[in-house]
Amino acid sequence: MVLTLELPVRPAIPAIFATYEQRFGALPYWLDELHSLDAQALLRLALRRGAPLAPADLPY
Repeated sequence: MVLTLELPVRPAIPAIFATYEQRFGALPYWLDELHSLDAQALLRLALRRGAPLAPADLPY
């Protein structure tokens, strides 16, 4: 008999998401609807300008 420990598999979260949350709080709910690369670009933009994201920042 072999004892094993099963851990949930979680995708790696880019550090930019954690940095945004530390600086501005929770991520916007609509960020999940965007492609990962688009979301990361918007987060970098928000961190660069020093203001949290708003719905007006959506690319469409």
